[in-house]
Amino acid sequence: MNILGLTSRVSGCGYHRVIIPLAYMDNINAYVTNVVSEEIDDKQFDIVLFNRTIQNFGITIDEARKKWNCKVVMDIDDDWELPPNHIMYHGYETIKPIIEQNLRDADMVTCTGQRLADKISLFNSNVHIHKNALPYGEHQFLPDKIHDDRVRIFWCGSVTHEPDLNILKNPMKRLHTIRDKVRMVIGGYNDSDSYSKSVWDRMFSSFTCGGTLENFKLKGLMPDEYMEMYEYADICVIPLEDGLWHSCKSNLKILESACKKVPVIVSNVQPYSLDTDAPVFFVNKQSDWFDNMKYLVLNENARKDYGEKLYEWAKQNYDYWKINADRRTAYENLITA
Repeated sequence: MNILGLTSRVSGCGYHRVIIPLAYMDNINAYVTNVVSEEIDDKQFDIVLFNRTIQNFGITIDEARKKWNCKVVMDIDDDWELPPNHIMYHGYETIKPIIEQNLRDADMVTCTGQRLADKISLFNSNVHIHKNALPYGEHQFLPDKIHDDRVRIFWCGSVTHEPDLNILKNPMKRLHTIRDKVRMVIGGYNDSDSYSKSVWDRMFSSFTCGGTLENFKLKGLMPDEYMEMYEYADICVIPLEDGLWHSCKSNLKILESACKKVPVIVSNVQPYSLDTDAPVFFVNKQSDWFDNMKYLVLNENARKDYGEKLYEWAKQNYDYWKINADRRTAYENLITA
C-alpha cells in the first residue's frame, strides 16, 4: 500500500495525525511532503492523506483523485465551528466552508472521538474513529525527566488557550501559602510578534499570579521535539472550558503527561471526563485546583504513584500499535472496496 501524506512540519495536528501514524505503520510505503511537486507527479499512490485542508498544498481532493487514481482520506481532529471567544473565530469564517466541502468530497474521514464523528457523519457517512495515542518508548516519547529542587507545576499549549488558563487565575493565588516549594513552568511561549506576546503575557500572568510565583518559560518547540518540555514537569494541570466545541477535542494532554509519568489535575469536562477510570485528579469545583495541587506538592510518593499509574493506564487503554493497526485496516478496506 502506497500512501502520500500531505502536511507541514510545523503542524502539530499533521504530526500526530499524518506523520507519526505513517511512520509507525507496518508494511506500507509512505511519502510525506508539504509540496505537491513534479517529483511526485509520476509516483503511484493508493491513498492520499491530509488533515483538514488539502488546499494548503495547491491541490483539491478531486485533482488528487484524478492525478494518482487513488482514494483520498481526510483526517480532522477538532471541531471546525469555533466558539466566539476563540482567538481564530473570525479568521475561520473563510476556512469553515472549505473544511465542510472537503468532508463531503473525501472517500473517507477519520477523527479522534464519537462526538466529532457524529458531527462529521452529517457530511460523510464513511467516518472512522482512530483515537489519539502516542508510541511510548519511541523517539521523543520516553519517560525522561530533568531534576529540580522545587516541585514544578506545568502547563503547555498554544496561544488559543487563554480562556482555559483564566480558569487557574484565582486558584494560583492560593499557591502563595506553599510558594517556597513550587516553580511554575509554562511551555509553548511565543513572543515572535506583538499580538502573540500580549496574549501569552496575559496567560503567563494568570498561571503565575502576575509573575509573583517562582517561574520560568519554555519557548515553543517543533512538533517532533515538543515532548522535551514535559521533562520539566512534576505536576501537570489541564484546565478546559466546558462546551460543545471543547468536548470534540481529544485527551492528548493527559496522554502526553502519562508519557513522562507525571500526575495530572484536569477539568472534569469532556473529553477528559469520558475516561472515568483514568487515575487523574478531576476538578469539579474551583477549590479542587488548589487542594489537589497542594496535596501533590507536599506528597512526593503520591506524585510518583499517580504518575506510574497514569503511564500504565495510558499504555493499556490507548495502545498506539493497536490503534494504528486498526487505521491501516481501514485504509486497506477503502482501497479494496
